Amino acid sequence: VNRAHPKEELSPHLTTVAGVQVDSRIAEALEKFLGAAQAIDPSEHLISAYRSVAYQEQLFNGYVEREMAGAAGSLNNTGQPISREEAENNVKTYSQPAGSSEHQTGLAVDISTVDALNQSPKDVVAELRKIAPNYGFILRFPEGGKSSTGVDYEDWHFRYVGIDNAKYMAKHNLTLEKYLKLLPQ
Repeated sequence: VNRAHPKEELSPHLTTVAGVQVDSRIAEALEKFLGAAQAIDPSEHLISAYRSVAYQEQLFNGYVEREMAGAAGSLNNTGQPISREEAENNVKTYSQPAGSSEHQTGLAVDISTVDALNQSPKDVVAELRKIAPNYGFILRFPEGGKSSTGVDYEDWHFRYVGIDNAKYMAKHNLTLEKYLKLLPQ
């Protein structure tokens, strides 16, 4: 699921882990990953996971409104209004339109030491990225990956892809998009 491959509501069977809902198939792996993350830094916590398409639409539109107004904390933090199209383009660098967010799969989680994007200590993120494949997760939007993912670096967005896939992708420094191109069609 991404902007090139949008999906309708997937309605995965959900299980709650540390206050967020995820696809039940990854609950055990996420609990172990979270425990290992907290061994690195006890302040690691889950921020977000499954989101319905309807909720993602509300979130995305809220971000667009903030960008259009030039609100503090937005990419357009000038205080000057911009067009909806410009605002949507800004937002797409850090949030996805409804139907295009991996969160609707229940396989993506935001995990961090803080509740703000790209604010976690870089050394902690590096350690998480190193251990994540042992639990089947990858840092989904790594630095330098925007050309293939379409999304800027996000230090907190991890995606479950399975242990073997995650280890291969980490070893070869592949984004999910690059990895999928290697698979037989």
